[in-house]
Amino acid sequence: MPTEKEPLDIKKAMAYDLLKIFKKGEDKKYSRDELENLIDAYITGLEQ
Repeated sequence: MPTEKEPLDIKKAMAYDLLKIFKKGEDKKYSRDELENLIDAYITGLEQ
């Protein structure tokens, strides 16, 4: 059974992963649709 801390750790890890993805394209400005697509692709990749 997960502890209370585990969901928070998972959320922090996901946020860190997304920050790293966004920093790769630091000079790029993302539209709302592009951000949604990036996050969706990240989540879909986690589910596989």
